Amino acid sequence: MKVNAYLYPNPPLEGETLVNLWGDKFKMKNKPFLELEFIGFKKGKYEIEISEPIKIRKQITIKKEIEKISLFSKEFENPKLSKICVKIKSKKFYEEYELNLRVHKIYGRVTDFDNNPLSAYLWHKTIVKADENGKFVFYYPEGKILRLFVCDNRYSKETLECWIVCNFLRSDLKINPKVGNFEIYDLNVWFSANYYFAFFIPASLRLLKLEKELKWKKTFPPILKKDEVKVFINEKEMEIKNFIEIPTKWKVYWPSYLLWIKSIRHKKPTIFRVLVDSEEKGIGEAYYILYETGYEGF
Repeated sequence: MKVNAYLYPNPPLEGETLVNLWGDKFKMKNKPFLELEFIGFKKGKYEIEISEPIKIRKQITIKKEIEKISLFSKEFENPKLSKICVKIKSKKFYEEYELNLRVHKIYGRVTDFDNNPLSAYLWHKTIVKADENGKFVFYYPEGKILRLFVCDNRYSKETLECWIVCNFLRSDLKINPKVGNFEIYDLNVWFSANYYFAFFIPASLRLLKLEKELKWKKTFPPILKKDEVKVFINEKEMEIKNFIEIPTKWKVYWPSYLLWIKSIRHKKPTIFRVLVDSEEKGIGEAYYILYETGYEGF
């Protein structure tokens, strides 16, 4: 049996509601919280009690092998909080745990591709909003998978999201994301045999709007050409050796792309950026963060 604790100390937020092209609504609302993860406990009812830094007592029910619960409190709005003490008990079980907490920050400035600042939202499990100058600090626990959505209140009207992806966040990072009208979705990057490989699925807001006007009865796949795609490693532009279009397994044809970039393995962390700039389909970018641990792709 094991207990893990993850701190999400971003401040309270009452933001706008973003609506995508299909009418799905996403309220940009945040409260700082602590996530507890219970691994290998017997199914049943337990009482948990946190004695530091605040006192919280809660009844929980564990129903599966890995059970997660969230505890919300203003006291968790503290990225320097380094440990908590948790007591867990049931009729036949009692144990105390002292759990370490470690949080990293992603910080920078959000702009459009004309370098105008955007008061954008950054969202994955927890949400922050950049200030009027586009500056932000986003706190996130070490070791957790990150799929960070970055977009402003024009989402699906004039802009699509930029993604910042990291399988296991292990350090503070400075990133200055740019938001455009093109999305690089599901970006995955890995290193093998002196090559970086990058996979992604493209989406163009211009083409999606045409599909919506036709009530989704016709699709306009965003087919890309090699010269419309650029790759940067730690902000150095790299040569794309191979550029392969792969059909997705969707009901209608939709492309995905696999890129090969010959390179030495870079020092950790490696910030991998893919930029698409197409006169017809739009402009957008996405980031993937690699640490020197070998294969971190699919």
